[in-house]
Amino acid sequence: MGTLGLDLERGLFLGIDFGTTNCVVSIYDFKNGQAHTIPIDGSNIFPTAIQFETDPEDENKLSRIFGVQAKEAAIIYPQSTILSIKRWLGSEEQIEINVDDKKYKFSPEQAAGEILGYLKKKADEYVQEELNISGEFSGCVITVPANSTDKQKKMTKDAAVIAGFDEDSVYLRLEPAAAAISYAVNERKDKKVLVYDFGGGTFDACILEIKMDENDEPNISILSTYGDNNLGGNDIDKIVTDMIYEEFKKLTNDEIDLYDDSVDDGVSKRQKKVSLVRLSQIANQTKERLSQSKSARIVLAPFIQEPKIVNINMEVTREDLLNHKRVNKLDDSDEVFNKFKDKTIPDMIDITLDCIDKSLEKAGLKTEDIDEIFLVGGSSSVPAVSEKIKEKFNKEPFKSKISPALSISQGAAYYCNMIMMPTVKGPTVQEKTIHPLGLEIAGRRFMEIVKSGIDIPKTGLTIEADEPLITNFDGITSMAIVVYENTEPKSSDGVEFVNGSGMKRLAGTSLRGIPAGPKGQEKVKVIFNIGQDNMLKVTAKSMSTDGVVTELSVDELY
Repeated sequence: MGTLGLDLERGLFLGIDFGTTNCVVSIYDFKNGQAHTIPIDGSNIFPTAIQFETDPEDENKLSRIFGVQAKEAAIIYPQSTILSIKRWLGSEEQIEINVDDKKYKFSPEQAAGEILGYLKKKADEYVQEELNISGEFSGCVITVPANSTDKQKKMTKDAAVIAGFDEDSVYLRLEPAAAAISYAVNERKDKKVLVYDFGGGTFDACILEIKMDENDEPNISILSTYGDNNLGGNDIDKIVTDMIYEEFKKLTNDEIDLYDDSVDDGVSKRQKKVSLVRLSQIANQTKERLSQSKSARIVLAPFIQEPKIVNINMEVTREDLLNHKRVNKLDDSDEVFNKFKDKTIPDMIDITLDCIDKSLEKAGLKTEDIDEIFLVGGSSSVPAVSEKIKEKFNKEPFKSKISPALSISQGAAYYCNMIMMPTVKGPTVQEKTIHPLGLEIAGRRFMEIVKSGIDIPKTGLTIEADEPLITNFDGITSMAIVVYENTEPKSSDGVEFVNGSGMKRLAGTSLRGIPAGPKGQEKVKVIFNIGQDNMLKVTAKSMSTDGVVTELSVDELY
């Protein structure tokens, strides 16, 4: 087999947009110098879904169904299907499924790894059979939301390793930066660009500066980012779900609670689960239809069959949807519901505009300084988004030559090209730190070591704390090293505490072997390193006066 004339010293790399709702995978086509999206099971957009069944040849094993088939199977087998796995990444909570009355548990990275492994397998088959390229994908570039915590990044990388990618060849890159590459390679002009990334589960506002070099290649610098990891198209779907559920409550005189399995209202647990999956899927379909037309009919006949048959048949207009205020908790936590209670879709879009304002403030820019607005992510196709953006910036968003749903993955494919062929000319991206990083010190105070907005060199970023830690009591031989990420830094220079809003605990361990001495005599130097893989490593060293040095590297942060 041929390899398109490519020297594959590092193997093939796959660009992956691993989304909450859907995934897209792309490669760099070296024949025409462009990114190419690979269809998985016949489609460029692959639902992030996995369904488990008992293996017909061994009842003690599980078989898997992925993508569209899994999403459709969720209607019949909701208890054995995992959807929106990306929202679990960053959580230690196990995901429980039930297959033929047997319970199984998966960690979030295991479930995500199953899906990534399927994408890898199908991509391997495609390039071998359709493009006549030898070998398989040993490495990948996976995009992550700009506002991701370090823990979410770590679990994403772990999932890629579980999927079969080489650990040293897994790279994480920011979604808005990948989208910016897709934009820049087509435009090739000096501009300041706002990437408005509204995906299925997250939102990011990222401001970038694009400058063309002497070879007419774009150099992209990230000026600022600000986002919301708990706002996405899924939450807009919940507005549609809420509308339909209100109709259901009217038809049943509010006597049935589909979201409470413990209530004896005549509906079995299985019937409730099946109904809720159907409700979720019809809500998503209705949202998509209302993005293209001004009205849509919702038919669920029958919706439930016990204790009586209930049919739902309702007409919903785009105006109805925009004006509807959410009133039901549905399956959300108290925290999420309180965030969206009584909110409309325009209210949600206003939250994204607030993120834009904060991103502009961090970059020291005004709306008139932005030359172009690039909309990416499936949720940006909601017409009200374009209308609000036009109103705020007094200009139309950029009309992309590629689908907003494909742009991030194709940008990731350009990153793959940079990794496989580092000497070849092409777009470059100057990565920056997103959130401040630091340690917990006495009084539960936060000592910032790495500031946000610092350029990350290709060789990695290494920063030593301005001041060493000191022992607080006589005779201490160990010291707690607790790493935090400040996802909501305050604008003032006042003292911040690790139990404050936005503080995320990343790691906790002890530095042992410090020579015993009086209070304040022994000091500990702390060094933070952010590598090319966008991962964090923390090193703590005692600075003993008698020559004894103890070193601790926090490689496994979680």
